[in-house]
Amino acid sequence: MKKALMGLVAVAFVALMIGNVYAAIPAPTFCGCLCRGFTPGFWKHNIQVRLGLTHGAYSAFEGGPKDGIKLTDAMMDSFLAAIRAKPGMSGFTFKQALAYLELQGWSADRTNTANWFNWAAGYGPF
Repeated sequence: MKKALMGLVAVAFVALMIGNVYAAIPAPTFCGCLCRGFTPGFWKHNIQVRLGLTHGAYSAFEGGPKDGIKLTDAMMDSFLAAIRAKPGMSGFTFKQALAYLELQGWSADRTNTANWFNWAAGYGPF
């Protein structure tokens, strides 16, 4: 009985320690709200609008703190400026972003480009 009780206490102690270790690790803070970001297709469409390559209109954010706000040229320009301010990103352009976003299938460049725009807009990764 004593061995079983000691085993149970040891397991409970380990479980508590594991919980405390993970509680000490902060959640990723890609954005302040931790709202899920938008897909590469969302950003591809809006960059095409910004470059005048489509007759479509800008999309609106859905969900999160900017729900219903429709993108504008000025917003897109500010997102690009924020990305370009990051080290090593000064030459980044809408045309380069569009080339990455048009890659087929999964691509790190495609995913990272969408997530850079998500970050600049205040959202987390998609």
